[in-house]
Amino acid sequence: MRNRKLLSFALAGAMVLGLTACGNSNSTDTTTAAAAAGTEAAGTEAAGKETTAAAESTGNIGKTDIVFAMQGDIVALDPANQQDTTSSVILKHIYSTLLDTDDDGNLVPDLAESWEMAEDGTSFTYHLREDACFSDGTPVTAQDVKFTYDRAKEMPKTKSNTSKIQEVVVDNDHQVTIKLTEKYAPFKTIVTSSNLSIVSEAAVTAAGDAYGDVNNILGSGPFVCTEWTPNDHYVLTRNENYWDEMPIATTITCRVIPEGSARTIALETGEVDIVWNVDAIDCVNVEANSDLKLLSQPSSSIEYVGMNTTKEIFADQRVRQAINYALDKEVFVDTIIEGRGQIANSYINSAIPGYDPDQEGYPYDPEKAKELLVEAGYPDGFDCKIYVNGDTRTRSAQVLQAQLAEIGINVEIFTYEWGALLDSLNAGEHEMFILGWSNSSFDADSSTYQLFHSSNHGATGNRAFLTDDKVDEMITAAAMEMDNDKRNEIYKELQTRLKELAPWVPLYYRNDNVGIRADLKGFSLNKGANHYLGNCHYEN
Repeated sequence: MRNRKLLSFALAGAMVLGLTACGNSNSTDTTTAAAAAGTEAAGTEAAGKETTAAAESTGNIGKTDIVFAMQGDIVALDPANQQDTTSSVILKHIYSTLLDTDDDGNLVPDLAESWEMAEDGTSFTYHLREDACFSDGTPVTAQDVKFTYDRAKEMPKTKSNTSKIQEVVVDNDHQVTIKLTEKYAPFKTIVTSSNLSIVSEAAVTAAGDAYGDVNNILGSGPFVCTEWTPNDHYVLTRNENYWDEMPIATTITCRVIPEGSARTIALETGEVDIVWNVDAIDCVNVEANSDLKLLSQPSSSIEYVGMNTTKEIFADQRVRQAINYALDKEVFVDTIIEGRGQIANSYINSAIPGYDPDQEGYPYDPEKAKELLVEAGYPDGFDCKIYVNGDTRTRSAQVLQAQLAEIGINVEIFTYEWGALLDSLNAGEHEMFILGWSNSSFDADSSTYQLFHSSNHGATGNRAFLTDDKVDEMITAAAMEMDNDKRNEIYKELQTRLKELAPWVPLYYRNDNVGIRADLKGFSLNKGANHYLGNCHYEN
């Protein structure tokens, strides 16, 4: 995500020598930083036109106070208390993880400058940078890593990522070994998760239950959060003690603007410099404005309609299959995302290894849907509720409402603020819902284990509350298989089983659409949508 060189990770125990001083080890001169930030990532629009981000900076730094807009607010400033994409992209600016991913999705160093896996695949050893420190200047140590992971094992929203950890061993101040209960192939990417960002043991212990308040957080990332008014705005300020390449941006202010059209207007008027998620219906307006640029790329996310399999009606597999047959997904792609994406034919995004391109989704067949409802004992349909957030998903719910009405299902729509929606879904109060899932690790386990394993009901991701022994067995088998080809074969079988069980209606794989001011420099798209804002600036 940040401007770091891709190191060759040691796989046989080689250790990279680190600096001894705690603090920034690179030049703080913004001219140098701008030059390093010059290469911009290219994205592909839905129509196939190549788009590039802002041009390479000349080093003539001007405005460095950046304002951007997002649809929803962050859920928590404590990494272990969040699992949503909105929070993740911000916490990536405040905290550091053992490893990270670059704009192309490759593993790169973060706090760990090198790592190795044991031959049997049951332990990983990480060699920490000796110059890394928290924003208060205190060093990041192996004990902080141990504390972070031990704590995460006890937290509801992180237990799925730490379930295979047997023990975390401090080898010395700058080396830590994580021992697993069994071979677990996805672990190499799990450590990049924002909810496993390394926290300060001293800070968490001192703050107690107050940790996570804006005045009671301590990270080692390039920014610190200095202000947070929930559902309104928050402010990130450059961390002058940052140990890696110093950001160019001095402050980053996020305005929470739920309505898509309002976000676009704010970009057009210059009130904001970046819109993180331009609604598809507004993309054409951004493209037509010479003062703006639309940066677009296929995302690693999937948008879906979920059904709570513990509710009486939706416990019947035939009902869930009927809803799959009843929804014309092409209409969703054409009307909700204006063709800027593709129909989802599976439960795994097409950009993720393990995706089965031969998988066929449910065809649009309302008559078949009616037959299944009759078999299930609902010849006249039924009434139900769907929970959503935001104007885009509300529009999706309206399309769903109209299509399901054709087979006798009457749907009542409830629109919530983002955090409230997650709370309700985590508690299992819902019948149907619409959500998206972004896989920034590019490992199929992240698209399956949290979302469908029976151990992850509710807050840890399985909001369909699916319980199926075969699904659990295949997810576990794939995670333990170290051969990628064999793993992918298991994932193909898993996708077929999920299609049969139909806990979801996979709707579409959307494009990431980011709008920026045309003269903004230093922004590039990240393949996993963890776009880094630290090098954004204007020139004089």
